[in-house]
Amino acid sequence: MDREKILLYSEKKENLGKPEHFLGAGEVKEPGCGDCLEMFIDTKREVITEFHYTVTDTACPPLKACAARVAECALGKPVMEAYLINAAQLSEFFGGLEKESIHCAQMAEIGLKRTLQDYAVKRAERISKQA
Repeated sequence: MDREKILLYSEKKENLGKPEHFLGAGEVKEPGCGDCLEMFIDTKREVITEFHYTVTDTACPPLKACAARVAECALGKPVMEAYLINAAQLSEFFGGLEKESIHCAQMAEIGLKRTLQDYAVKRAERISKQA
């Protein structure tokens, strides 16, 4: 596990915060520690143009790092391609998360998938209203 990389990513602020406008949102909570991760996306022509997230202030560095990394990975990708981002890839990026931190990558993956699913449902609703 690359602790320096985790600390570097856990301090990233570029995509941190809840935006005023978003087309999809998702949330995941860790029942054990109570950490909460929310994600928000905006798109243009089915490509993710904005990706923001909020995370519990007291969350551990690996969760903050995984949230920052998933945002970085999803930005600029088509929605369906972003859906393929998974916990194993996030863990591998950080040199393999330790057993007690792997749930952080899983939370980031679940949050991303929930956000993309919310986006897809809302997109379908918008399309059906236009028809």
